[in-house]
Amino acid sequence: MTVTREPVSPREPFTTEPLSGSVDERLTRLAEVVESLRSDDPAAERDRVLQYEAVGAIRRTGALALRVPTEFGGPGGKARDVLSAVIQIARGSSNVAQALRSHFGFSERLLSNRAIPAERVEWFPRVNSGIVVGNAITDAAGRAPSSADTKVLPDTAGVLRLNGYKFYSTGTLFADVIAVSATDAEGRDVQVIIPADRTGVELFDDWDGFGQRTTASGGTRFTEVEVRPEEVVTVSEGNTLGHGTGFLQLYLAAVAVGIAYAVLDDAVDYVHTKARPAAHSVADSAATDPFVLQAVGDISATAASADAIVLTAADAIDRLVDDGRQHDQDAVADVAVTIARAQLVAERLTIASAERLFDTGGASATARALNLDRHWRNARTIATHSPLAYKAYAAGNYAVNGVFPPANGYF
Repeated sequence: MTVTREPVSPREPFTTEPLSGSVDERLTRLAEVVESLRSDDPAAERDRVLQYEAVGAIRRTGALALRVPTEFGGPGGKARDVLSAVIQIARGSSNVAQALRSHFGFSERLLSNRAIPAERVEWFPRVNSGIVVGNAITDAAGRAPSSADTKVLPDTAGVLRLNGYKFYSTGTLFADVIAVSATDAEGRDVQVIIPADRTGVELFDDWDGFGQRTTASGGTRFTEVEVRPEEVVTVSEGNTLGHGTGFLQLYLAAVAVGIAYAVLDDAVDYVHTKARPAAHSVADSAATDPFVLQAVGDISATAASADAIVLTAADAIDRLVDDGRQHDQDAVADVAVTIARAQLVAERLTIASAERLFDTGGASATARALNLDRHWRNARTIATHSPLAYKAYAAGNYAVNGVFPPANGYF
């Protein structure tokens, strides 16, 4: 596929029902899907093919409902379970994993202080039944990312109408419904959740970044889109920390961990099947060359370390939610800083690991058919979502001065 400036059609409805079962059963089912993703990923990323069938297969495993509490029919999974699934999926395709970020983030938001009980009653059963959620958050205009140019206002008949254009809409080409940030008639930040195929919604496949090229993250335009009252969810006053935004940041770090494991997989495969020792090597094969093995060892240590860091931070989210402390700003701030530290280290480790991959072979490792450079491009793109320097600054300011991190959706 190529980048297009013309609207594209919403995804065709899925025709199968997601499977139920325990958390472990759902995670186990992912293995086959991930293996298929890993096989397809080099060509799909190179040729820019959106993997609709893969999203459908992941949905079929029941993994998209991992975080739905048991009271709403789900398995009651933890944040650790979700991020473990994300790492698995990203090991096969970091693009597909990131495309599902909005979906899993929506479930986490329902468990945060941003949601009210009525929203959980409305939306958790729908997530459990198989809807896929995308988002449309970032307006193109303005000094910093915001929603100021997207409005949801009543028309002359009192019907709410949504108007605006979103620059990034991660996963929306795969989604059934779109969570859209906007401002209302009083200037408050709100979120509306509307079907992707509603009249007035235009989807674009125009994301043209050098990495994460198939995350279905193009623009979305809303023109006089009808919004029903129940589709407007809790207003955020913009100055209260919520753990759901931190979860979305940790999600990016989990995708990076998946990339680190994919780098390891490709390094081992390359050494086994294609690599040759240097002409002046002390070994007869790449598989016994000490410097090649050192590179693979460094890569394996990176993946394992980043994994441990991210899942330890996920445990902090679970303690917060399980203890019912979502409204405790001191506790939420501590979790946010824990996540910032994890993201800072995991993403930097992965970027370095993706570069190290080329130390396992010569110039032939750069062949376009192998597309090994996608790992560095993807990791570097993920790390641009929220400046890592500000993660370090916020962690340091919290440690030294006790200053809370920013209360916005980008931290």
